[in-house]
Amino acid sequence: MTDDIQVQLLRDTTHGGSADQPGEVASALAAFVGAATSTVDVAIYDFRLVDHGLVATVVGAFADAVSRGVTVRIAYDAGKPADGGAAEFAALGADPAPVGTGAWLTQNLGGTGVQLTAIDSAPHLMHSKYIVRDAADAATAAVWMGSTNFTDDAWTLQENNILRIPDQQIAAGYSADFAQLWETGSIKGTGKGDTTGSTDALGWDFSPGDGPAIDAALTARIDAATTDIRIGTMVLTSHAMLAALAAAVDRGVSVSGVYDAGQMGPIVKKWRASSNDAAIVADWDKVSAKLSAKHSTPYSPTGPHDFMHLKVIVTDGILSTGSYNFSANAEKNAENQVHTTDAALVATYAQFLDDVAAVYASS
Repeated sequence: MTDDIQVQLLRDTTHGGSADQPGEVASALAAFVGAATSTVDVAIYDFRLVDHGLVATVVGAFADAVSRGVTVRIAYDAGKPADGGAAEFAALGADPAPVGTGAWLTQNLGGTGVQLTAIDSAPHLMHSKYIVRDAADAATAAVWMGSTNFTDDAWTLQENNILRIPDQQIAAGYSADFAQLWETGSIKGTGKGDTTGSTDALGWDFSPGDGPAIDAALTARIDAATTDIRIGTMVLTSHAMLAALAAAVDRGVSVSGVYDAGQMGPIVKKWRASSNDAAIVADWDKVSAKLSAKHSTPYSPTGPHDFMHLKVIVTDGILSTGSYNFSANAEKNAENQVHTTDAALVATYAQFLDDVAAVYASS
């Protein structure tokens, strides 16, 4: 299963990323959709492309799929606070993003036969970014997942990752999660137990149904690490994970990586202002001293949105990644995550995190 996984690791094009990167992502997405023979199901948090070339490639791929007789459904988040700032999104355990996905989809795909449904997620978010292709067909079943939204900034100015996993078992798990979203139009109760699956080399899970279990599993992997932990995260506000990372530092485990200072700054400032958060601040100071910081632009709806957007942790020989931010509040969003022990994937991500951390080490 894991031998055939394809990975795209995205860099901020002003900090080491290729200028061709946005077009490469669009082409990969078009090829993924273009290989569909029966169904394409998309769960997406933010879908607002502006560049005419990117729009033509992506919209063309979905429209062409419909013309071939493929059923294409897109479920998108309808829970973003219209006037939310960084603090409001931090409270939701998610990356800031302006409203507008529904309007963009209606304008660009409304007349193509693509089916569109807004997902009621209030007071939380439908934060996934995945595509399920042909879940019922063993020959072409596959999942596209990771941290990457469908926006110009996500493909240009952010650090992100995409995995394309050609396997019917994982496609069935993601298809079950999508069906719950689509049929109810809500995130409530989705992703509970029945949509969790695993194999020896690859496992997956969904929130909000299994949100606490995801946080507990991540914390357990940190607790079990004996050699090294690498992390790439926009935010780190799960108290359990933060305490486990601090304990790992204390027992001599090598902890390294990168976080987004633009998003964490206001959160840490709030922690420092409260005497009740003294232990959290102590853990944060210990862990963040081991990490590089990307000083992204403070969020505003009109951007630029240049976050360090990864949600990746490598604990010894285990890679965990997806849409799930390392935040207690993420437990309540609709999210997805995979974990794998595939040695090649673990090594690829470990090197990627080292490279990104090195870029921001002196910032």
